[in-house]
Amino acid sequence: MMKRYQLREKILWFALISRVFVLIAQFILNLLCPDHDAGVFISPKDQFEIQERSIWDTLIHLFLGGLTRWDAQYFLHIAKYGYTYENTLAFFPLFPWTIRCLTKIFLVLLLPLGFSVQEDSVLLLTATLLNLVCFVGSACTLYDLSYKVLGDPVTAYKASVLFCINPASIFFTAAYTESMFTYLTFRSMLAYAEGTSWQWLSVSLSAIVRSNGLTNIGFLVYGWLQKTVDFIQASELTFLITSSRPISYQRRIQFVLFFGYHLVIRFMKIIGILILTSSPFLLIQVYNYLIFCVEEMPNFPKQVLDYGFDNGFLLPGSRDLLWCRYSIPMAYSHVQSRYWNVGFVKYYEFKQIPNFILAVPVLYIMLAGSFRYLYEHKSELYTLGLKQAFIKSRYSMKIPLVYWYCAYIMSYQPEKLHKNMYTICEYPDNLISKWRVFFMTQEKYTTNDKLVLIYFIGYLLIGCFMYSNFLPWT
Repeated sequence: MMKRYQLREKILWFALISRVFVLIAQFILNLLCPDHDAGVFISPKDQFEIQERSIWDTLIHLFLGGLTRWDAQYFLHIAKYGYTYENTLAFFPLFPWTIRCLTKIFLVLLLPLGFSVQEDSVLLLTATLLNLVCFVGSACTLYDLSYKVLGDPVTAYKASVLFCINPASIFFTAAYTESMFTYLTFRSMLAYAEGTSWQWLSVSLSAIVRSNGLTNIGFLVYGWLQKTVDFIQASELTFLITSSRPISYQRRIQFVLFFGYHLVIRFMKIIGILILTSSPFLLIQVYNYLIFCVEEMPNFPKQVLDYGFDNGFLLPGSRDLLWCRYSIPMAYSHVQSRYWNVGFVKYYEFKQIPNFILAVPVLYIMLAGSFRYLYEHKSELYTLGLKQAFIKSRYSMKIPLVYWYCAYIMSYQPEKLHKNMYTICEYPDNLISKWRVFFMTQEKYTTNDKLVLIYFIGYLLIGCFMYSNFLPWT
């Protein structure tokens, strides 16, 4: 037990050190190369604010400016201005709204201290600190989850170390949702593994960080199924034991009513939990409809309006918002299809071959681990592990649903998501890769182990260089 907590403390410090390394790497690599003109969305700036920047503003943007590329522009824009254009609806609100709330608090605290810092600078600093906290929390939670699932503190430690140097590290430090979503998803998995009653909370929050957070509801349903199957089996056993003796018809009716009552209560409980869990997600869709389809155009700052008109963006209250006229007016799928070409096999184009190549290593690791597990646990294949066979094997797991979750993600993503999402490969969808890699690790480093470490560290550095200079790495 002492060794377990010592390793967990090491993970905490290693996670902190890894984030400092990524921050320094992106700063240096951003200075070495001029930013590429990617021709993508850039949140509009007030020219007066730029001219009036203090030394603190300049230092913050100089050191952390490499973290504001690609989708980070959207999140920081939403944090400052809210949902101003139709294309911003592709990004869920919990992360930017949290940044906004914390920024307001920091600005109030900094004002009496005499620090002259603009809102843009505090937003960027807040996003970085928030992701730092979420990342460290993710690493520690991954260790706890791995220990719970695998039962081996050393393997849990190694998997967590690998997570800290994963190829997508830059996305966990930049103003992206990866760190927050990973933390909430790992918490959902751990809560399921421990059987805690507040599991619905982390699942619910993850669904308003990213849309695929809804898949975490599977842990709630699976946990309910396990308990229901156990209840049915226990009830059947009780009935068989009592029915072997002479028993009155009235007692049999009482037993059936008792069994039916508890079964109905269980169904009502899971339905209530599912409604409670999905409510924030549904409320966000209602909020989007109200601000874009019902209300008139808000009084946005001039630079926001000018940027929107210059780029042909649809603003709230526009008559050209097609999804407002849908029978179920949900903006997300419409925006993803229109602006990001997301849909069934839409991404399969020759120009995307480089992104497929980038995804090959991590796909191999995930597939190899999944097939190995399924091969050694054939008896659980058709029951989803609800009736677990106690098989002693190298890949034996106490929580088989984690493998099923990863297998689902791999089967879903090829048709619906971009292959460049696989390069953001070390958040919960790829939990299996950390375990798979360190199941391969023996007492000494093999050639495969060295290749994996080179792949992780190499991709980490390349990712820092590409992303911080606005080169394609998403």
